[in-house]
Amino acid sequence: MGRTTGLLVGRKAKRHLPQLLGMGLLILVGVAFFVTLFTIVLRYEESAEDFFADFHYADVTLTGNFTKDDVASLAAVSGVTAVRGRVVKDFHLENDRILRAVTLTEGINELHYYEGTPPRGEAECLLLKRNADAMGIPLGAAVTLDGKTLTVTGIVASPEYVYMVQNERNVMAHAGSFGVVFVNGSFFPEGYNEIVALTDDKAAARTLAALVSATQSVLSGDAPNHTAYLSDLDQIRSFAVIFPTVFAALIAVVIFVMLRRTAAKERRQMGCMQALGMTEGRIVRLYMAQFGLAAVPAALLGCVTAMLLCNTIIGIFSSMFEVPGLHFMFYPLIWGGAILTSLLICALSGFVSLRGIMKLSPAQALRAPAPKGGRSVFWERLPFLWRRLSFNSRYAIKSTLRNKGRFFAVVLGMCGSCALMVFSLGFYDSIQDTEGQFFDSFARYDAYVTLDPVPMSVRHPLEDGLDSVERALMMPVEVEGKTYTLNVTQPEFSMMNLNPGALAEGVVIPEYYAMRWGVSAGDTLMVAGAEMTVSEVVVQTLGLALYTDYGYAQSVSAQFPPVYNVLFIRDGDMPALMERLQDSGLDYATIQDDQATADATMESLSVLIWFMIFCALILGFTVLYAVGLVNLSAREYEYMFMGVMGYSRRKILLAHGKESLLQLALALPLGFALGNIILFAIKDVFSNDSFALSTVVFPGSYLWSGFVVLGMTAVMAVVAMRYIGALDIAEGLKAQEET
Repeated sequence: MGRTTGLLVGRKAKRHLPQLLGMGLLILVGVAFFVTLFTIVLRYEESAEDFFADFHYADVTLTGNFTKDDVASLAAVSGVTAVRGRVVKDFHLENDRILRAVTLTEGINELHYYEGTPPRGEAECLLLKRNADAMGIPLGAAVTLDGKTLTVTGIVASPEYVYMVQNERNVMAHAGSFGVVFVNGSFFPEGYNEIVALTDDKAAARTLAALVSATQSVLSGDAPNHTAYLSDLDQIRSFAVIFPTVFAALIAVVIFVMLRRTAAKERRQMGCMQALGMTEGRIVRLYMAQFGLAAVPAALLGCVTAMLLCNTIIGIFSSMFEVPGLHFMFYPLIWGGAILTSLLICALSGFVSLRGIMKLSPAQALRAPAPKGGRSVFWERLPFLWRRLSFNSRYAIKSTLRNKGRFFAVVLGMCGSCALMVFSLGFYDSIQDTEGQFFDSFARYDAYVTLDPVPMSVRHPLEDGLDSVERALMMPVEVEGKTYTLNVTQPEFSMMNLNPGALAEGVVIPEYYAMRWGVSAGDTLMVAGAEMTVSEVVVQTLGLALYTDYGYAQSVSAQFPPVYNVLFIRDGDMPALMERLQDSGLDYATIQDDQATADATMESLSVLIWFMIFCALILGFTVLYAVGLVNLSAREYEYMFMGVMGYSRRKILLAHGKESLLQLALALPLGFALGNIILFAIKDVFSNDSFALSTVVFPGSYLWSGFVVLGMTAVMAVVAMRYIGALDIAEGLKAQEET
């Protein structure tokens, strides 16, 4: 770039400084979000996979009653590299806390030590760091389990508990109410209720359960801990795409409107340059260079901002998961891609806006353009209404046709802000509705108890004296290559909102599974190798499972034995029921426990919700400020001319305000609709094998979104007032033309 060209670029950049600052702010915020979120996605994926590999996350976990002989028999299987038996048991403590004791397994599911040393003997234990922080249990403190006092000798992290997985229903338990301690094998008597194994052959892993008569077999890829990790990874990746995409679209609109305005205003200068022999390419570079000068520093500042924010955002997300070593890392490709994309967006939108002017010959460009003819609007055809409108109202309506580009650029900014607010608040509403649908409409039990398998002919002592008890066999089954839960129920099962007739005629599946598998009522489905008819598809939002009854299950396959391992209970005296369940020593959960579990999940997801709301607010203010600056700068002459004509600043601001209200009237409905579209589009990303998001936006969220955008518009009105008040009428008198 020559010295003369450099001076011209500098002068033009100085003249368009407000617009360039607005555009640069959009680029800075957009790049900061993109780099931050994609850095977290890559770091989270790398750190989690390294954590799973380095600390030997079990390839398969078997549940049942096992002995040392069972462990030895599995160790001899080809493809199995390591096998360990262990005991996993939950202890109910006071204040509704649950501590799970897990025996250590050398070489499998090893622990990362933050501080402390391994336990020696049965009087010492280790505690997860998240539990230590949430429960206020420091290193060296004592915990009591089953009447035994244990000293915490180490604070750790486990690849098995990246998420606080209490059970399949509660994937993100609250760290203050559910905790995990690790003890030596001597803490428990002989025998194991779980076996964990590492394998080189996934096919071999699938056969292990049959060799030791395990009641349940879960591969690492199907474990709730791992599926929650993959689900969160997809969710953060979705944020990293949605928000920067909106920013990119608005940046392109801002540059297009700004350059088209600049090119139209300076067409005579362009004509002179052409007449003096300057090529079209050089003229285009002259006008586009100023955007490059703004885009590169803004994108670099966005990357630096991401570097400063990344660890803070990771800290916020860490309330949902814990992965040691997760921190900011510089990725040259992400930074380079963000900067290059910013330049390309500026270059493409600038080229499109200049293309029309550059087609003119020097003689055409040197002539002033013919004034645009006024166009009648619909209201002018209704004289009895048009005459009753004030000048400001007529001006606002007519201005929409005269300056459609600038007008709709502001509408788009308002619409984008409103859409992201509706999406963020609607996500919160959807979580509440998802929870409400299950507890208000689907679940009809008061408690359920998990047992070792019991023959159907044997009555369990717990069934005596209760209002209603129904049996079920809860077992893992393979469908479409993945493991799901099948509940085989008694006939006329009433503990869930299910049609007993449908249970007797086939398998009932949740709507989410039906959509995933591409099946509907009347189709057939291979469940654990048996062909079953899909008798009904139901709406279920939490604890997703398949349902059938014993009669149908045994009619299609002999692999469904006449045993039960779950008792569903309904009783009018809940305090007495709770006392009885506690005395039984069995694993149980009440409907209140499940409700608390869902609330804990809500609390964990609220991190994402507040992050989205924060993003929407930043985006909204940035967009409206940047687009508003472009709009005000482009209309300097218009407002100065109105001042010359004798209109007071109050009347000018009133005209500007009415135009803003008209823009709001168009933007809010569009924003509401777009927010719903985005929410529905990410529905599957926020659903998984145990949780199906129900998308809904409550009326209050529409009101809040509208108020937030209205508030941002009010702030821009104050900016407009100061901007218009600072205009010099003398400059308006010197102006030669208006576009």
